[in-house]
Amino acid sequence: MGKASVLACTNDAGEDACSTRIKTSGDKQMKNHPLFLFTGIVLILCANCGDKSGQEAISTIPLPRDGTVNQEPSPSIPNIKIGHVGHDHHLALYVAALEGESLASHSSAYLKMIKDREVYDLVENGTPLARLHLIKVGGGSNMPAAMERGEIEIGLGGVAAIVFFIDKGNDFKIVFPLQTDGDMLVMKNDFPATDWASFAQTVKTSETIIKIGYKAPIAVAKLIFERALMEEQIPIIYKPDESGGKVELVNLQEEANMVPSLLNGAVDGFVVNQPHASSAARKGAGKIVCDLSTLPPAGKWEQHPCCGVAATQTVLSNHRGVVKAFLKVLSAATDLINSDPALAIRNAAEWTKLPLEVEQDSVPTVRYLNAPSAKWVSGMQTWAQMMAEIDKFSDKLKGKTSQEVVETCCDLSLLLEIISEKQNR
Repeated sequence: MGKASVLACTNDAGEDACSTRIKTSGDKQMKNHPLFLFTGIVLILCANCGDKSGQEAISTIPLPRDGTVNQEPSPSIPNIKIGHVGHDHHLALYVAALEGESLASHSSAYLKMIKDREVYDLVENGTPLARLHLIKVGGGSNMPAAMERGEIEIGLGGVAAIVFFIDKGNDFKIVFPLQTDGDMLVMKNDFPATDWASFAQTVKTSETIIKIGYKAPIAVAKLIFERALMEEQIPIIYKPDESGGKVELVNLQEEANMVPSLLNGAVDGFVVNQPHASSAARKGAGKIVCDLSTLPPAGKWEQHPCCGVAATQTVLSNHRGVVKAFLKVLSAATDLINSDPALAIRNAAEWTKLPLEVEQDSVPTVRYLNAPSAKWVSGMQTWAQMMAEIDKFSDKLKGKTSQEVVETCCDLSLLLEIISEKQNR
């Protein structure tokens, strides 16, 4: 197929204008949409979605006549597995699932529940297109690892981990930006710091090593925190027997270990995505010292890409229309999140099963996107540059420029089609 030019989305003042917190007029022509105004950042994203050579077809399962799972097919539809982590960075998926057919007033596509939280039919214009199985996978590298093993075809997860797995040779594409920000530094309650400046000063003057936990080696929060320490010239160690460090970074393996490790003294604090930070604070286990988007270098992490949606080339090639309809659902759900924050918070609490007040603290710290902002584009290039500098690329992406990495890893052509159709309705 051809190539799609993607322009970063800004307004005339140079500010981001494609977060759906800013409503766009449905009757404008696409050529006048901010997405297509020149901003100096142009990505050429390859969209080889029409090439099915060497690809295996996704299996199909019967669509039940009456909504039960044991009826004969009428007709057969694709069976697509969607991986997610379960926290509120993936709120667009949960709003789509919980709001169901009510989303049809915002989009031609919606999800029809077959089994709560697990199985949904993807319906567009009244016609079922696919049966989606929602599979909860772990954070960090677990989502792209599940995709690598063939356990899921589409996944919601951290963009740095997705890029890392693409470098390994996996034919994945980031197809939807999903969200930015929402990463925090949490410290024990008696730690003498209330912001990044006081944290850095305390660490520099401390006579003991400060231990900070993280969930995975290429987790977004860990990468930001690590780079900020370097910017402050604070020495880092990674093992207890190493010398010369002021901060020891401790791999706690997963979010579930964060609060217990803080309470038992294994760490003095941790860096983590929401809602885990707000949950820890509401439990009284620790305090949020700062939002990682404020860390140095100044401005570098504002609206940093955290989670995105990735798809295998197989599902893009064989079920392009299904993937597009799914992204329509996510896009409409994102519009709803940003236009009705109270609904978004209620849905977040319902899906995560966290107290409402936790999500009231958490959701507003996350920026939900359904178009690539200028900061999202530059942030993706920042991740590419950082990962190259710390030698995370060893194969497919090794030696590429940051722009070439983004071009290789992203295919936003379906999203552009959706944006165009919304503007021309």
